Amino acid sequence: MDSLQIRTPAVGGGFAAVLVILLFFLPQSSLAQESDDGPSLNVSGFIKSSYFYDSRDVITARNEDFLLYPAPDANPDGDDASDTDNLSAFQLFSRLRLSIGNLPDALGADVTGYMEADFFGPGTVTDAVGQENIFRLRRAFANMSWDNREVKFGLEWSPLFTLGAYPHTVATEAGAPYNPFARQPMIKLTLKPGNLRLIGITSWQFDAFREADFLGVNGIDLQQQSALPGLHGHAQYVGDNGFLIGAGGYLRWLRPVATGDRVPLGAGTAYLAYSTDAMALRAKGVYGSTRDHVMPGGFIYDPGADDIENGQPQYVTDAFSQLNTASGWLEIEKKGTVAPGLFIGYLKALGSSDDITNFGSVGTTNIIGATRSPNLESVFDISPRLAFNYGALRLALEAQFTSATYAASLDENYAPNGDTDSVLNVRGNFTVFLFF
Repeated sequence: MDSLQIRTPAVGGGFAAVLVILLFFLPQSSLAQESDDGPSLNVSGFIKSSYFYDSRDVITARNEDFLLYPAPDANPDGDDASDTDNLSAFQLFSRLRLSIGNLPDALGADVTGYMEADFFGPGTVTDAVGQENIFRLRRAFANMSWDNREVKFGLEWSPLFTLGAYPHTVATEAGAPYNPFARQPMIKLTLKPGNLRLIGITSWQFDAFREADFLGVNGIDLQQQSALPGLHGHAQYVGDNGFLIGAGGYLRWLRPVATGDRVPLGAGTAYLAYSTDAMALRAKGVYGSTRDHVMPGGFIYDPGADDIENGQPQYVTDAFSQLNTASGWLEIEKKGTVAPGLFIGYLKALGSSDDITNFGSVGTTNIIGATRSPNLESVFDISPRLAFNYGALRLALEAQFTSATYAASLDENYAPNGDTDSVLNVRGNFTVFLFF
């Protein structure tokens, strides 16, 4: 079965020790509200226990907790070896947060801080056996806020994830692979003229992905050796009545071979959200190459005669093409003690906008793909849920009906093509949250 490698550096004893000190050794007054005597430290978080059943093998990350789509038929000419049900339980998504306030102003700005950690560990159970239950840094940033602008330095959700418009599913994946899922080290500037939010960000790839992407080099290193950060630009309108609408783009560069050229990859998104005391509606569409955000797609190397010099590939920019996906999702939920909700998502693999013409035509330098599930043509998901909120306790039920269609071949654009086979997984998820 395929597996994903979503690795973040494990947090060493230093950060864990800091939280232990905060929780057990500092006076309780310092963990409460603002104080004139020094910083205020507010500890919060939740304990999450999930119990789920899958009707067949699935492609996941994080010890089966992070569901993406059903695994393909492992034996098309005989019995489907992937058609085996599974039962599992997961608690490592439980989380601790530390909010830091009441700090001295700097350059006329209010200064705050935030740290968040969970127990997902540095990798998946397949490549880090025994290490998945390790305390790790999830988000951490310093924030400077003025009346009409804000600057953030640190590790935060990618703007393509969009904190103002993301799926609030019971499932950990929060809409992935239809919704881009990634956290990134960044420098983020937000301008706030009236109801507008103009957002500019420089970012670096972080927790997706470290598996070998191209000639044995992982995705994070591919960006780092380009010597350029990723660039985000977003514009949002934030209404006074719980309404948000926005659009943005993302451009990053990779250098697949250290002696070769930089390769640009891009994506765009548009989204909206509307929320009242009684209900919420959210929707988003995404197009482009977003494999660094826990999605299919990626890029390919298509060597032609122009890339070969003295019999050796030069890895020029024109020899690379990004593989695009298009995805969209819609969510509606009722708020209150009894809170039903519905999530619907769809993703389509589109391949490259360029014709890929050199399938194996230059010997050992034939096409190389840095892709995930290249034969995955489309994925469709419909997930009804029902949550019961009783103070700090939430009991939640969710059924995820996920269909994946796999193609037998690839066309001249490296898009899935030919005969297709669809497989369906049904995941039943019972989750208990305890918020504090």
